[in-house]
Amino acid sequence: MSQSLGQGVVAAPVLPFHENGDIDWNTLDRYIAEVGAAQPRAVAMNMALSEVSSLEVDEQIEVIRRCRAALGGSVTFLSGINATHTSAAVTLAKRFEDLGVDGLVLFPPMPAFVGTPSLDMVVDFHAAVADAVKLPMLAFQNVFSKYPPGTIKSLSKIPNIQGIKDASFDVEQTNENIKEAAEAERRIGVLTGSDTFILEAMLMGCDGALIGFAATATAEIVKMQKFAAERKVEQAYEIWFRLGPLARACWRTPLRDYRVRTKYALMKQGVLPNMKVRAPLTTLTEYDRKNIDAIFDQHDLFDARFRPGGANFTR
Repeated sequence: MSQSLGQGVVAAPVLPFHENGDIDWNTLDRYIAEVGAAQPRAVAMNMALSEVSSLEVDEQIEVIRRCRAALGGSVTFLSGINATHTSAAVTLAKRFEDLGVDGLVLFPPMPAFVGTPSLDMVVDFHAAVADAVKLPMLAFQNVFSKYPPGTIKSLSKIPNIQGIKDASFDVEQTNENIKEAAEAERRIGVLTGSDTFILEAMLMGCDGALIGFAATATAEIVKMQKFAAERKVEQAYEIWFRLGPLARACWRTPLRDYRVRTKYALMKQGVLPNMKVRAPLTTLTEYDRKNIDAIFDQHDLFDARFRPGGANFTR
């Protein structure tokens, strides 16, 4: 790979389901092809937005196969590794490497990492997976697991690791991660995963985003990141002023409902046939429906430029 995974936009799309809870493979094929047409740095599946915690391993494997086929090698393809302990993560990493993924995103293993795990725990976990495969990897800090100071400097010593997703949803934590990355002997990227302040995190110094909100408006978010990197702030905010309200509506509390909210937005755009999520996740509340409807009307998000593939995508 000529460009590190630790920069640019890594889109983390949704996973479509039929009303009976089965994966809607045909819709997935079309949808992922459209996301890929926006030319993000990479596409990552088996992530939180694609409901990896509700998928059997065989389903995760088929998601990899179908998405790789739909992308046809046009975009780097990553898979999340969501496991509860180190040996399980290693096993998944090896299986996914054999399937031809281009890289991995390592979820913090839960419940062991709930709260603030020790630095040794974090480093040992990532090192074990890195020793088992030859793939580039991204670490992943989220709201449930706050990695301690020194994490980024320590992870930068593991050659496979090219960046860290900061989904802390905490401006101060994001700023500390950016500062620590700049001080590391080997620079690894900091990708924001905080959907409610994506552009602000980029302007603070994040190298890009590994972001669920790029499940829609992928092309515009890719463009916004390029504007931010070039310090074309006015052009970047022209996009974010339109998209930011939807991102904040989808990722408001209760946070777990960002999946169904995002699927509803994609359904309104004609990308998905429904907003089905797997139980025990539930359907959209009436408040969320009215809120998202109002945002679409106010900011004209029916405009084709805000679909995943953008206005120039041939459907």
